[in-house]
Amino acid sequence: MKNRTLSALAATATAAALTLAPALLAQNDPGAAAPTGSGPKLKLSAEIKVNVRNSSDVKFRPAFPFPPDFIPAGADGVDMRTTDPGTSAEISNLALQLDAVLTPDITARARVHVLDLYNRNPTSSEDRILVREAWLRIGKKEDVFEPIQKNSFYIEAGRLPRFSKQIVRKLESYGLWGTAVSRFEENAGEAGASFGNLFYVRAAVASPNPLFFRDPNALAGDNGTPERQPGNVRPIFESGFPILYDAKAQDVNFGGKLQYGGGFGVKMVGPDGQGLDLLAWYFTRDLADSVAIRGTSYSGDIKLLNAFAGFGIAFPLDGRTKREYGINLNLKLGGLTVSGQYVMQNIAGLKRQGPEAEVSWFFPIGGLFASGDQPVFTFLEPAIRYSHIDNRFDTPRLYPAPSVGWDWTKIDIGFRLGIIRGVDLTAEYSKNDMKLFSGAKLHPNEFLLTLRAGF
Repeated sequence: MKNRTLSALAATATAAALTLAPALLAQNDPGAAAPTGSGPKLKLSAEIKVNVRNSSDVKFRPAFPFPPDFIPAGADGVDMRTTDPGTSAEISNLALQLDAVLTPDITARARVHVLDLYNRNPTSSEDRILVREAWLRIGKKEDVFEPIQKNSFYIEAGRLPRFSKQIVRKLESYGLWGTAVSRFEENAGEAGASFGNLFYVRAAVASPNPLFFRDPNALAGDNGTPERQPGNVRPIFESGFPILYDAKAQDVNFGGKLQYGGGFGVKMVGPDGQGLDLLAWYFTRDLADSVAIRGTSYSGDIKLLNAFAGFGIAFPLDGRTKREYGINLNLKLGGLTVSGQYVMQNIAGLKRQGPEAEVSWFFPIGGLFASGDQPVFTFLEPAIRYSHIDNRFDTPRLYPAPSVGWDWTKIDIGFRLGIIRGVDLTAEYSKNDMKLFSGAKLHPNEFLLTLRAGF
């Protein structure tokens, strides 16, 4: 009842702010110009990504005693295995985005992904079309490398990214923490304010994305898909080596449970976009007993962890509260860009922590030659990312996906090459070191080549 009351109050407050904010903004800005009557400005853009992927073939047989009707035809047991070993060429995504500037203080965005191969989980049976973003914002929210101009306030609501997320990645792949925490947008309301030209705060309330698992390489893998049901095991993709992460929003209210978050930041960024941004943040929610996940028979939240508790295979949970603390550092000096964070997480008593940092350097080339009036080969941006998850909890040795408890280090190295305006090529290699409970290591490494065109 308490959560339902809070939900109603949050909805009422959001509606009131959306109604009153334009008048408040105008009142606080005596130099604001009168409406010109020019109407909203709309911008439609599109993006397509074509990929070549090569994934190392790695197998591991878990200790869980799978019954015979779980074993694929022709196999002598059930293995965890690289999702799709070998080389493949594929169209990974087509995205359409509409940005609207309704007034100088009111903006909106809708972004839809079609195909979205590398974000589907399970890969073969999840939605092919996904609304990634759909939000309305009133007020001014500065980007990471955008300076604070004056005291400001904003409120936004819809499907939007967490304010702690690294929005722009220099490589197409994700790091371990980029996968584990805030990879996907949330159905949320968010408010923030800036003070002077140095400090800012953030606060958010969301219908939480469910706790689930996926492989952190390009393809998530298939777990609990229709082709993996007992007596009919004919998988399209393999399971991969999944880690715990926040899956996509499922468009449901998890029994009235809400996620709350807040942050405090310090920004020292000049008009040229150079400088430093530091953000400390915190999010918390209660896990649900069970959450349905589209495309799989497996459930999210507590049932994901303790589905086999009746057989004595259970994680040492302590309550149901899920918390994340972290600090983000973003730095831009000349061509150098650094985006890093340190995350500490407690999932109902299961603790893990670790760093993630991406460093890149932008080299303008100026065009080695021209095609018509377009310069060709315009920039080169090498990048390297380091991420590590240190799991500080005991994983049941018979749990069917023991990789959720393995310590993991991932190093992604590559470059982005600008071909012409709006077209670039990214080549990268992911080196994975998974440390098994025995101390041995597995290396499901992957090469990824991405040709991206945006217009």
